[in-house]
Amino acid sequence: MPFYHLIIEITLVLLIVKILMSKSTESPGKESPLSEKEMDKLIAEWEPEPLVPPGSLEKDPDVPIIESKVGKFVKIEGKECLNLATMNFLGMIGKTEIEDAAISSVQKYGVGSCGPRGFYGTIDVHLNLEEKLAQFMEVEEAIIYSYGFSTVASAIPAYSKRGDVIFCDMEVCYAIQKGILASRSNVFYYRHNDMEHLVELLEAQAVKDKKNPKKARVTNRSWLRRVSSSIQARSPTFPNWWN
Repeated sequence: MPFYHLIIEITLVLLIVKILMSKSTESPGKESPLSEKEMDKLIAEWEPEPLVPPGSLEKDPDVPIIESKVGKFVKIEGKECLNLATMNFLGMIGKTEIEDAAISSVQKYGVGSCGPRGFYGTIDVHLNLEEKLAQFMEVEEAIIYSYGFSTVASAIPAYSKRGDVIFCDMEVCYAIQKGILASRSNVFYYRHNDMEHLVELLEAQAVKDKKNPKKARVTNRSWLRRVSSSIQARSPTFPNWWN
């Protein structure tokens, strides 16, 4: 080995040892604490940024202010306007009997920001409503939820499990999508309101079931009850799975 190679290697070894043995005066990433004077100076110089960019409020369009009940017609600036964005699907807003019942309930039970059982417990009106709903639907019992999203998202997994089959419209709402995802079922989407496409998917599933009748017997298809009459009328070969 040439002599200069030996000198270079010894120098490198000594340099590595020095680096390993040396102690930094400060830990990496650790800054020295600020003095009271320095902190006061930083606080005095600090200027918060505005939450809304300057001038943005001036550019916002005027927002119409509703001056009446939010029914199918609303009053804006003294004018009666047709409400095309209403959630009052059943037309309950403005009905005297519903308003009187609401006033009576507020006087008896009080009023708060919400009314689900999880916050205030089960009260008699919850049970009365469930009983009336069960009678109306001609079923043994009914259960009410405080939120429509949770109703759909929890009801679907309760009836459909892994391995079951769901035929679903492509444009169902987000709550149904999450419920289907939570069920972990086999999902077949058909084009929106396209019954012919749904028939194709159902008949294809029927062919699969004939090949594996053992699996077909334990697969839940209760989701198809609502469309059974219309599908069978349009497709004589459609299998009557639920009888």
